[in-house]
Amino acid sequence: MGGWGSGGGRNATKLTSLRRIDLADLRRLNMLREIGPRLFYWSRNGERVASVGVEYRRSCLVLDYRVRNRGEDWVHIREEIPLARTEQKFGGERLWLVCLTCRCRCRTIFAGDYFRCRKCYRATYPSQYEDADSRLISRAEDVRIKLGASGSMDEPFPRKPKWMRWKTYHRLSRKDEIASERFWNMLGELDERF
Repeated sequence: MGGWGSGGGRNATKLTSLRRIDLADLRRLNMLREIGPRLFYWSRNGERVASVGVEYRRSCLVLDYRVRNRGEDWVHIREEIPLARTEQKFGGERLWLVCLTCRCRCRTIFAGDYFRCRKCYRATYPSQYEDADSRLISRAEDVRIKLGASGSMDEPFPRKPKWMRWKTYHRLSRKDEIASERFWNMLGELDERF
C-alpha cells in the first residue's frame, strides 16, 4: 500500500469543490417525509447558486435536476437513489443512500454530472495533502471558529460557551496551546529562512 503513483494525487478532486446531499441535512430540513417534491439548494454568500428537486419515497430518493457542460445545452436528469436501512443495536433503524455506480451504502452523495459517492468520484479530503503541523493548526482554527471566534491564531483562545462542559473546554484549550506553539515555531522557522 502506498508507493509511487498511488493515491489521488494533489490534482485529485477535493470534496470541498463538490456539491453534496447529506442525509443529516435532509433530516434537519424535514425533507425525509413523503410530502412530495421539495427544493434543496446550495448558496454562496447568501445567494442561491444551484438547486435540485428532492422527493422522498420509502424505497428511494428521487432527484430532479439539470446539468450542463461548457458550451452545451442543459440536460434534464431524474435519478432514483435507492435507500437502504440497517437495524440499530438498541432499536430503530439507520437510513443509507445507495450509490448507483458501486452500490455501496453512504450517508452523503456528491454532485458531478450525476450524484454518486465519494469513492466513485475519487474525491479526497483537503487534509490528506497537509503535513502534520498544518493539519494540527487547521483543526485548532476549526475549534476556534466553532467556539465563536474568528479562527485566527493571533487572537486569544475564546471564552467557554455556556453550553460546553469545563472538561471539554480544558481539553480543547490544551490542544490549542500545542497548536499555537507549533504555529509560532513554524513562523519563526520561516522568518529565519528569509
